[in-house]
Amino acid sequence: MITDRSQRWRDRRSRFVADDTVIDPRRYAVDVVAHDTARAFIADHHYLNRYPAAQLAVGLFGPGRGGASSLDGIIVFGVPATGAVITRHTGYDEPTRGCVLQRLLCLPSVAANGESYFAARAFRLLRQAKPVIESVVSFSDPQVGHCGCVYASLSGAYRGRTRPRTVLRIAGETISDRTLSKIRNLETGHAGAVDQLVRLGAPRPQADEHLREWLERCRRAEILVPARQASLFTYCFELTRGARRAGRGLPRLAYPIRSDILREQLGA
Repeated sequence: MITDRSQRWRDRRSRFVADDTVIDPRRYAVDVVAHDTARAFIADHHYLNRYPAAQLAVGLFGPGRGGASSLDGIIVFGVPATGAVITRHTGYDEPTRGCVLQRLLCLPSVAANGESYFAARAFRLLRQAKPVIESVVSFSDPQVGHCGCVYASLSGAYRGRTRPRTVLRIAGETISDRTLSKIRNLETGHAGAVDQLVRLGAPRPQADEHLREWLERCRRAEILVPARQASLFTYCFELTRGARRAGRGLPRLAYPIRSDILREQLGA
């Protein structure tokens, strides 16, 4: 649903907070967190509860009970599905110069502008921890009510929409192209990718079965199901002067408008 309120998630259920609430920076802190901490938080609360291929996780800490701090938000910067995601949207030739903002989540207890406060500080920590990264690409999915208002408030460059494409899903969860590529080509990490599909309901590969054939068997059995993924909105955050120079030849389009997206969805 697209609304004037800020959408949040808790216990994997959608919540909304009024847009007129403002975060008090004196009561919050932002810091790098361990991947195990971020993974558990995402699994508990985010509608996409699978933890991505992460490079850095950052937590938002707010006032908790009894004067202790509580983890109220997570941002995960991760590896793109392909290097082309970075080169296409940043202008850099080297994919290592960018990353993808894979998860951004604040609990309903955080004020409406909490995401922009959180993300701005997370970008600083990303630059400190990974100085080679100068640009961050992120996507918003209008099918779940996201059009990138937070990214617009942070002056992210709107690059336009991705093309609709066919993806593979299992148990309602989309399997990334990168995960499928690892399995098909027996790349590093393919065993963990196989385990992921098995946890979602796929049978274990047979001892003498090539994993490419195993994926095809899962498709024939309709365990892996093709699905059409609608266009996503694409944003790029240029964190340095070098990143802004690299992106000069790329589009900076007018930001999407929520009311236009709503009318489009109702028309569909």
